[in-house]
Amino acid sequence: MFSNIDDSLSSFNNFEFDECRPATDDETANWLLDDGPVLKTTWMVYDRQFADGQREICASRSVRIKQTGPLPLQNRSKRGASEKREQNDEDSAKRAKQAVRLRCKAIAVDRMLTLTYRENMQDTDRLKKDWDSFRRRMGKHKQFHYVATVERQERGAFHIHVAVHGRQVYQLIRSIWQKIVGLTEDGKQAGQINVRDPHKFGFGKNGAHRLAGYISKYISKDQDTHDLNKKRYWSSRGIVVPEKNYYQLPYGVDAFAAFSHVMQLAADHNSDGMTFFSNQALGVCWVATAPCT
Repeated sequence: MFSNIDDSLSSFNNFEFDECRPATDDETANWLLDDGPVLKTTWMVYDRQFADGQREICASRSVRIKQTGPLPLQNRSKRGASEKREQNDEDSAKRAKQAVRLRCKAIAVDRMLTLTYRENMQDTDRLKKDWDSFRRRMGKHKQFHYVATVERQERGAFHIHVAVHGRQVYQLIRSIWQKIVGLTEDGKQAGQINVRDPHKFGFGKNGAHRLAGYISKYISKDQDTHDLNKKRYWSSRGIVVPEKNYYQLPYGVDAFAAFSHVMQLAADHNSDGMTFFSNQALGVCWVATAPCT
């Protein structure tokens, strides 16, 4: 099946075929594939490759209809403002989580710094001010490329997780953070920096993509603390995320063949430390590979 798919890709690389157009989410949700004007189901694949050899490959099901105008939709009860806001917030969190993951991979992060407070610090304005001071002072000493997210612990205290690439001057970083945070009332250092060892926790040469996924999880973990459209992460300027390369699998390919195609591409590239997700009901198969060795 792999050879059949690969040999015929060039002739099926057109997104529009037989005067069909992609169905919208609402249209797909309201019409069964075997009942109504829905005509064809096919599979789209995207392949995103990073400078260090990391790769993300995804196959997703695409429903197409042979109709120029919109389909009549079934009557729906009007959603309340709170429900719509909740959905918008969830969608925003998903986009931010993806952005964090992709930016981490673009700069090949392999280490994570955690900026902490000794006290139970829950002031968001102070958190932003301290972080702004930290990243500006770090920028004076070296080119500081980073992707940072915020974690709120069970007790309510804030931590800042910072993904970086390469070995850092930890004494300098610790000194800068402690000067910003200051001392507690009893004269102790009010802040500390912890360094996540990349090899001990699997974030070394073949685990950089795992670190990207690890740090992005804090986006959705704490999304209830974010207001709509509020910044959910910080990253340095100049990070370039590579574009996706799209192509369409031939009509008639089923889920098994599409998923097998993605897995074969990933295995041929670098199967060491591969991350995999699939859901046949949703019609998606996603694979991430480690950097090339």
